[in-house]
Amino acid sequence: MKIIAEQAWSHVLMDNGTDWILTYLIGGVVEIDVSIRLSKEEIAKIRDNPNYLEILLDAVKTNQVAYASRELHPPVWPQPE
Repeated sequence: MKIIAEQAWSHVLMDNGTDWILTYLIGGVVEIDVSIRLSKEEIAKIRDNPNYLEILLDAVKTNQVAYASRELHPPVWPQPE
């Protein structure tokens, strides 16, 4: 799995060869990890403007219901090679 972008204790964006997967942390006292499969439109926007990832992160964290249908269980993290 290829890591496209990551920020410690925040998120990691990965390409598994067929999908781009965004795993991020949310919470306060208790952190929860969530993974979603990105749409083709979101991937294109990130490719055109890497700063779009921050906009997307804000959107998924503030409106989780809108992205729930693309949520992956269990959350996906890169595996050591």
